[in-house]
Amino acid sequence: MAILELSFDKESDLESWVFDNIDQFLGTCVLLRKFQIATPSGKGAIPDGIAFNFTDGKWYILECELLKHGVWPHIAEQITRFVVALQNPESLRKIRDRLFEHIIENNAVTKIATQLETTSDRLLQQIELFIEGVRANVVIFIDESSQDLGDFAAALEIPTAIYRVKKFQVNGQPEYYSPDTTAPIVQTEPDDRGKSSRQDLEVVDLLGGGKLHPNSGRQKFRAYQLTDGRVIQIKRSKYHEKNDYYWYGINPNTLKKSEELGTTHYVFVLGTWGFVTVPISIVKQYCETTKASKNSDGSVRHYHVLVSPEPDPVMYWSNESPRFELADFAQAFD
Repeated sequence: MAILELSFDKESDLESWVFDNIDQFLGTCVLLRKFQIATPSGKGAIPDGIAFNFTDGKWYILECELLKHGVWPHIAEQITRFVVALQNPESLRKIRDRLFEHIIENNAVTKIATQLETTSDRLLQQIELFIEGVRANVVIFIDESSQDLGDFAAALEIPTAIYRVKKFQVNGQPEYYSPDTTAPIVQTEPDDRGKSSRQDLEVVDLLGGGKLHPNSGRQKFRAYQLTDGRVIQIKRSKYHEKNDYYWYGINPNTLKKSEELGTTHYVFVLGTWGFVTVPISIVKQYCETTKASKNSDGSVRHYHVLVSPEPDPVMYWSNESPRFELADFAQAFD
């Protein structure tokens, strides 16, 4: 059997094989092909694909590349634009709508609703929560990796995986093979610790002042020790106008570590209006009855927290579950 390794003539050859075999890398996925999203300033970006694994609770921005195109002048510029586009609410809405249309066109409403543990009537809402509440991953398929590409991936503030795909001629016919189907050659999991916003500082100031908790740096979240002795953890959400609520996700491991750190309150920032400072005992009680997204092994990935808008916010999930009045805990920025 004559086997000869070949170079890729066209990026599209690599892309076609990858998408025909995407489940080898990411598990069973719903796959959307190329369409344009945009950065907040309107700069267009067209990833080769976007994949959703609802069973594992993950979604991916996909890009197929050839190393000869260059890491810095081409690959890094494209991937960076995709990452920035994910900060644009209009891009996320477009992804949501394309995904929902794809599910309907493929008669998969019941199947996907089951995977998301919801009903068909609430599927669009759950898809929106999934896209906005779960951080996307970047996956790069390429003929060969390099130090520059690995360094670039490590610098991104988003989980990134790189898989190589090789092309061979076997008895005169082209065949493809990836040496990385069991594990990517590069896998990054950026650490969220140390990240905050100016809004955090405003919240701390309005609550009487304080400082970063001395043990906060050991965790993948920031906690603040207030002057009055309270320890707070801050979570943020924009206002979801269509559904008339703010949405937050709480990871059970993070909740446990918050308690171990001595956290007394969760602060849920309500967009640009203000925030509610909720005792952790109420947060724990709420999490016992709210919707939870799960990992493939059945463990809880994160709890869904919905808060109705100001001036009298309520923490709730549905009419059948307990509701917690938060007006007494609310404070406006102005």
